[in-house]
Amino acid sequence: MAHRTVRPAGDPGTAPLAPIAITLGLLLLAVAGTQLNRLPGWASDYGAVLVYLAFILYLLLVGSLLWWGVDTVIRLNRTRH
Repeated sequence: MAHRTVRPAGDPGTAPLAPIAITLGLLLLAVAGTQLNRLPGWASDYGAVLVYLAFILYLLLVGSLLWWGVDTVIRLNRTRH
């Protein structure tokens, strides 16, 4: 059986970037929401598969950035208290 290691509370070098990541993630998510009505036009111009896959990739990257920021803030707050 594999031995699991406990994740550290966060890298002290990158922890100050977590609030910036949360802010940027929320901003990029809001931008994506404002462009939803333009997706069908882009899909007809450039191809539906390409446009919708790019949009999904964009949302995955934004979600990962947001998740990392929130997770880092939560883990740092748990270790402080």
